[in-house]
Amino acid sequence: MKSAAVALALLISIPSVVPAAEWSGFRGPNGSGVAVSGDIPNEWSDTRNLKWKRELPGPGSSSPIVVGDQVFVTSFSGYGASGGKLEDLRRHVVCLHQDTGEILWQETVAAEMPEDPWSRMLGEHGYASNTAVSDG
Repeated sequence: MKSAAVALALLISIPSVVPAAEWSGFRGPNGSGVAVSGDIPNEWSDTRNLKWKRELPGPGSSSPIVVGDQVFVTSFSGYGASGGKLEDLRRHVVCLHQDTGEILWQETVAAEMPEDPWSRMLGEHGYASNTAVSDG
C-alpha cells in the first residue's frame, strides 16, 4: 500500500504544475506525455518535490488524471499478489483534491465473474491498469 501512495504522490506532482491544462486522459491533454510548463521537477524522493501523499485502497498501475482541481486514480484490493479469493476482488476509483490530497469521494466495484485469475500480465500490472478518462 505504501508504494501505491508514493506512486500517486510522484505522479500527481507532474500534472499539478500545469495549471492551464487538464491532464484528463492517458499521457495528458494531447496524448504526448509532455507538459506545457517548463517548470517541472525531474527528481523526487519520499520528501522532495512532493505536494502530498495519500494511502489508497490498494495497488494500481494506471496513470492519474486531473480534471479541474480533482485527481482521479484507480486501484484494486481483495485478491492478487497478496492472496485472497478471486471472488473478493474489488476495483476502486478515488477522487482527490489536487491541492490537499483530501479524498473527495471513492467508488468501489465488485468483480464480475468470470474474472481472469492472477497470472501473466495481471502479475505485472494488476487489476487496475486502465487509465481513467474524462470529458470534463
